[in-house]
Amino acid sequence: MNRFAKATLPNQIIVAMIYGFSAAIAINLFLIPAGTYSSGVTGMAQLISAIGGLLHVNISISILVVVLNLPLLILAWFSISKRFTLLSIVSVVANAVFLKFIPVHQILDEKLAAVIFGGALIGAGVGLCFRYGFSTGGTDIILSIIGTRMGKNIGPINLIINGTILMIAGILFGWPAALYSLIGIFINGLIMDYVYIQQQKVTVTIFSKHLDDLSKYLSKTSRGATVMDGTGLYTGDPVKVIITVVSKYELNSLKGVVTSIDPNAFVSVSPVNQLWGKFAKTD
Repeated sequence: MNRFAKATLPNQIIVAMIYGFSAAIAINLFLIPAGTYSSGVTGMAQLISAIGGLLHVNISISILVVVLNLPLLILAWFSISKRFTLLSIVSVVANAVFLKFIPVHQILDEKLAAVIFGGALIGAGVGLCFRYGFSTGGTDIILSIIGTRMGKNIGPINLIINGTILMIAGILFGWPAALYSLIGIFINGLIMDYVYIQQQKVTVTIFSKHLDDLSKYLSKTSRGATVMDGTGLYTGDPVKVIITVVSKYELNSLKGVVTSIDPNAFVSVSPVNQLWGKFAKTD
């Protein structure tokens, strides 16, 4: 299935702007006042800016976000797609602009609450961008390649990547700040996984007598299916058993198609914990 099939360009641009605004709010109103760090390139930008402060050098986080993203956006241009990259550039620029113009201001005195709100805002924005077929730049480009092409759960991978940032932050600025940052990044990963439902796969087993019509629909998607012959225990009637793996995002569409083709079909859905081998159908 085309990853942009249900995401029009105007909607994608709006989502990129929403991410830029929500991430800037999270950083300038929650994370920076709490003395904690975000994930990925934004966290690196915060860390470099903080190190610059120790050296009495004022380094803009918004400028660092753009500069640090450049090599990874080039990677996305050649490794993923031009549209993916251009939309990621929009999200990066939007984030940088909002970071520049939204003032740093503390609105919560409780540090734990601040990192939870900040992590949730960033995670929701990142997950929404992934859901609409592009990234927020930075290490999310690497995570997108891992999550989409390798079928891995990107939340834990994101947590591992950002461990390096937290280690440096802990050494330079104290372990309490690193610990609170870790909590925020963990919340970030959870919310991102929850919003980005394309990476959550389920096994769908369909028992139906209308194989031909269902096959026409399944052949249009990027997922293959296996068909087996079955027999109803009580009726003795022959039935086809179709087994396929889809994302939760695709599940509603599949449910609607199956119901419209065969209202009497029996469908079983079960979660998938791990995938390997040839998952996507090749043309």
